[in-house]
Formats: sequence, structure tokens, C-alpha cells
Amino acid sequence: MDPGMEEMMHLAKMERMRARLPPAEEVAKALVKLMEHKKSRGDVLEDGQAALALQSLQYCSRCRAVDRDVLLTILAVLHRRVQANVAAHPDLAEAVYREMLVVGGKVGWLWKGVAMWVKHLSYSGQARRGQEVLLEWEASQDEGGREKETGKLPALIEHAWADVLHGHAQKEDEATLLATWEMLKTRGIHTSRTVKQTVLHFYLRGNDIAAVQRWFAELWQASQFTPLSKPESHQTAANDLHQVLQWCLKHNTLQFGHSIVREAMSDNPPKPIWDAIFVWAAGTGKGADEINRMLSVMEASNNNISPTQPPRLADIATINALVEFAISKNDPYLAERFIAIGKARNIEPDARTYVLQMQYRLKVNDVDGALTAYASSQAMDLSSNQDIPTVNALIVALCNSKRHDFDSIMNVAADLSDRHARFEAPTVAALSLLHLSRDEIHDVIDLLNTHAFHYSSAERQTILEAILNYALDPSTPTARTWDAYTILLTIFDEIPRSHRTTLMLDFHRRSRPDMAVHVFNSMRSHSRADTIPTISTYISSFMASAQSRDLESLQLIHNQLKLDVNINPTTKLFNALILAYTACGQPRRALRFWDDISASREGPTYNSLHITFQACQAAPFGDLKARELWTKLRKKGVEIDQELWGSYLGALAGNGDLDATFHAVQEMESEGRWEVSKEVLGKVMNGAPNRAKQKVVESWGRERYAVLWEELERVGWEEAGDGRRIFRVGREVEP
Repeated sequence: MDPGMEEMMHLAKMERMRARLPPAEEVAKALVKLMEHKKSRGDVLEDGQAALALQSLQYCSRCRAVDRDVLLTILAVLHRRVQANVAAHPDLAEAVYREMLVVGGKVGWLWKGVAMWVKHLSYSGQARRGQEVLLEWEASQDEGGREKETGKLPALIEHAWADVLHGHAQKEDEATLLATWEMLKTRGIHTSRTVKQTVLHFYLRGNDIAAVQRWFAELWQASQFTPLSKPESHQTAANDLHQVLQWCLKHNTLQFGHSIVREAMSDNPPKPIWDAIFVWAAGTGKGADEINRMLSVMEASNNNISPTQPPRLADIATINALVEFAISKNDPYLAERFIAIGKARNIEPDARTYVLQMQYRLKVNDVDGALTAYASSQAMDLSSNQDIPTVNALIVALCNSKRHDFDSIMNVAADLSDRHARFEAPTVAALSLLHLSRDEIHDVIDLLNTHAFHYSSAERQTILEAILNYALDPSTPTARTWDAYTILLTIFDEIPRSHRTTLMLDFHRRSRPDMAVHVFNSMRSHSRADTIPTISTYISSFMASAQSRDLESLQLIHNQLKLDVNINPTTKLFNALILAYTACGQPRRALRFWDDISASREGPTYNSLHITFQACQAAPFGDLKARELWTKLRKKGVEIDQELWGSYLGALAGNGDLDATFHAVQEMESEGRWEVSKEVLGKVMNGAPNRAKQKVVESWGRERYAVLWEELERVGWEEAGDGRRIFRVGREVEP
């Protein structure tokens, strides 16, 4: 866990519990400690950390414990990486800017704050809000915020406008994008390459050829290649050319693509432009041999360039670009041909080549081939860390293949660890499951403690769900499911109530109600409102206890309910209690909850009546309670259907008074209220307390309702533990 996080998490917990808060000075120190750590390591602030930092900053602000240095440190960390679609970062950037206004200082210091706020708004899908902030800021400054010395907008604010344009481009809102472009034009900041790239890339996501032609022409005019131009500008122009040419291939606008290539080749362009054109040629159907001849043409063109210009020679970057194209087309054979061409020209593979080999071999599930490419890459210069995402994917593939031994997997993982490289969330998830399958619980905890607190909420959710799915897999032994649960409880405090409830029900299905009660109690003792049990959680627990016929777990959770001040019992909850106590052999106790339902403002539902008649069926002298309830229903004029009548008859039969049951059937028939059906006969049969009584019902049914009885027997029955036949009639009553 990063320095300072523990103190900030403690503050969040105390605020949730409305308990005594820690001193603001300690929280401010923790905030600085976290930011300094991030700054020194070059790490980004993940969304969960940003939310805690915001909460801590707001608390320190209320206690007047914020100074300029704290704000500058947060700004430096926020500048590291802007994450898309994350709410916490824009809120933190806004809070920092508001604090900067309070602290005060020169206007240049405030530019940093407003520019960072706008950047995070724009990249998180709130570009309109970012634009409003900029306009409000300009209105508050003299002469639209321009610097007095130059009459220009500060560079930070120019970049902020470019960020707003980028945000509108991501929303795919053409009208707003062009309106914002006009606003940049009036401010004289529309000519930058970044701005033009933003608009071009917006149109590359669509199919408007005229717009792509216009904006590429504007961008290409800015790419004047001279002996003095920097190599970085050559690569940038080549990247733009490559993207437009790939767009032409995708949309089959080859004529436009050929015209671009002719223009680019009109004056022997720099080598990166040649590389982009080689990829275009491969895309138009040129084979590996034709591309090889084109490489020779490029090298021959060196006779026509100035000695001061770098020569156009095919290198490994050329080969890698072609290999990458082959991978995008799912053509590993073509990729190997390009690598062979490179070797024939004495172009040795570099780290990027082996990374690409790993990628396309993983793509076709050739894990052994990817492992071979990985071994070859170890002799290369890996200081740029470009291989890390692919090595992460290799570890996941090794874990999932089930064919590679543990040591082979851990050797690759150890390499990443020795390089202090980032383990991606899917990698940590796969390694966690590997250790769990070997009962290496401490290794799982060490792995998660090392990495899990450095991830975003979405990445943590990836790991959480992988371990949860492993725990819920029916093939996972109960002991390992319990281990997985304890790990989740230790590392992932944010486990939602729904996942916890699912685990609780799974332990009931595994005939471990004691473990299920532990899961429930962990929810009950939690401080977050989105985790503590709700009425639905209690109902799920009661129904699970009913399913497993476990009275002890039922009583334990019922006792928790009595003490839970957050729960106002409902009819549905009382229904669940009646069902659960009846199923656990306590029907007399179950019937007490009918009195609670009757006395409540909500009152009973039809399900309450069915459930109560079921309890009467199982309770000693329950027929008396059933008659009392039946009389009350008829007296109050409650609408009674045939199904409810069947439940009442089952309650009468349950206490063995079959004469009274048969009389009730005949009485209702004579009144013409309901007709006997196979479902009614089935409920009477199912209600009979033993096999001897069932035989009496069977004789009566066969004699009086022979046709219906034959229909009932066609429905089918199951034999209960006491030898009774239980016909498949009636519905499963839910609370």
C-alpha cells in the first residue's frame, strides 16, 4: 500500500461512521506523503486514490490545513496521466483550483490550476463543462486573459483550449467540435499541429471523405521536410500519413490513398514516410517479394539526396511496421516472411520484433511459440519497457493453458518483478487463481498486497470477479472457496453487497451454513451503507436456511434482525420467516409471524395466506388456526380463488382430520363456489401427514373423482423421506 493511504482510508471510515476524526495535520501529512511518493516514482493517481485524496483535501480545507506546497504537489501528480471517464480526477482538480483561489498568489499560479481542471474535465467526457470553465476564467481576466507583455494567451490556456477540442472530438459531436474550432480561430490558436490532428482524427472515425481530405491537406502542408527539420517531426508526419492511408484501406477509397502517396513521394521524403508507404503497399495487396523490391528502390534513391540528409535505409523499424500490419490482418505467415526479408538484408530483430512475435503467436494460441520469442527477447535492450504489456499477456496465457509447469510461469513473472515492472490486473488475477489452486494462500495475499492497491477501481474489480468466480465454481472444493472468500474480505473491502450475498447463498448450497452466517455477519458489521444487509439480504438468508433446513443459522440471523435498527420489517420479510421456520420444523413459531403481519399497516398478501396455510398444515392443531383464518377471510369478503382453497384444504388434511377435509370439499362444491381440480386433489394428498392417511385420500379421490385422479397421476409424484407421495402440483410459494 502506498504511503499515506492507510491514514486517508481511516479518515474515510471515520467519516462514514460519524466518529471522531483524526487531526487535520496528520491527514495533510498523509496526503503530501502519498503525492510525494507518486511524484518520485512517476506513478499515476488511480481513481480510488483520487477519491480518497479529494476527501482528505476537503477535510483539510475545512480545518484550514492546506498550503501552497500541498496543492503544487497534487497538481504535479495529476499531470502524470489523464484518465478517460473517471469522475474522481476532475473533482480533485476542481478542489485544488478552488483551494488555490483561497491561498491566493500570482495569476500564473492560477493558470496551472484552471488548465489542469479543464484537462481532466475534457478527458472524462465533460468537455462542455471544461469549455464553460475556460470562458468563465477568460471573463474574469483583463483582456480575455491575455498576457500584458505579448498580448497572447498563456501557453497553458492554449493547451487547455486544445484539450476542450479533444474532449468534443471524443464525444463525436461534429457541430460542437466545429463551433469550438471557430472559437480557437478567434483566439489565434487554431494553427497548431495538435489542434489540426485532433480534428483530423475525429473525421477518421467516420466516413466523410471530403472532411478527411480537407483536414489532412491542412496538416500535411505543415509538414515541410527540410534538411533542418527534426527527426521527431518526420515521425509525427509519418504517423498521420499512416492513419489516413489505413482509413483509405478500410473505406476502400484507394484513389484518394494513391493521390496522397504520389504527393508524399514527389520529393523523396524522409525514411519514416517511406515506411508508412510500404505498409500501404502491403495493404493494397503487394506481396512480400514486391515489398522487398520497393525497399531496394528506396535505398537507390539515396543517390539523389544531399549528403547532409540522413540516408534512406531499411532498418528494423521498417520491418516491424510491416510485421505489425501482418498481425492486424491475422496473417502470421506474412509476418514471418517480412522478418525473413529483414534477416536477408542483415537487419537483426530488436526487442520490438520479438514483442510482435509474441503478440501474433498469442493471437493464434501458440503459447509455446510466444514463450520462445520471449526467451529470445531477453538478450535485447528492454530498458524502454515496451514489452511489459505483452509479457503480462504471456503470463495470463501460460496460466490459462494448463499445460505449462508452475516453474515456467513463475520464471516469467519473476522477470517482471525483478524489473519492478507493472503487473496488469488480469495477470495478478491469473496468478492469484494459480496460487489458490495450489493452496498457496499466503502467496496470494502477498501478491495482492503488493499490487492490488495500485490499481483503478475497474482493475480491482477485474481481480475481484476472477477470484469470486473461482470461489463460486461448483467444482471448487469448499475449503478453497472459504480461502478465496477470506482473501476477498482482506484485500477488497469494496466487495458489493450483491457479491457477498451470492457467496452467502453458495455456502448454504455447499451445506456450510456456519460459513454463510460468517459472510452475513461481515456485512452486518460493515460501516458502508452500500454493504450492510437490507431486507432483501435477510430474506435471501432466511430462504437459504429454509432450503437447507438449518434451524441454527436461521435463529442466528433472526437474532441479528431483532437488533438491526436499520430494518423496518415488511410483509415480505415476515413471509420469509414463516416459510423458514416451517421448513426448519418450527411451524408453531412460524405462525406467530402471522399475527405481526395482521397487525402491520401493510397487511397480508395472497402469498402470506398460502404460506400461513402451509405452516398450519405442518403445525400441531394447525387445522384450528386454518379454520379461524378461513372464516375471517370469508367474513371480510376477501376474493378467494381455487388455488387458495386448495392451500386451505391441505392445511386441514395436514392434521389428519380427513373427514373434515372431505366435508369442506363437498360443502364448497354444493355452494357452487369452486370445482375440484387435479391441483386441489394433489394439495389434499400432499397435505396428508403420513402414507396411511394418503391411502385414505387416494381411495376417496379414486371413488369420487376418478377422471381427475388419473390426470393427477399423469402429473407425477416424488417419494418423500417418510414414504409419502408428493405430487408435482401447485406453485413454489415465494415470500
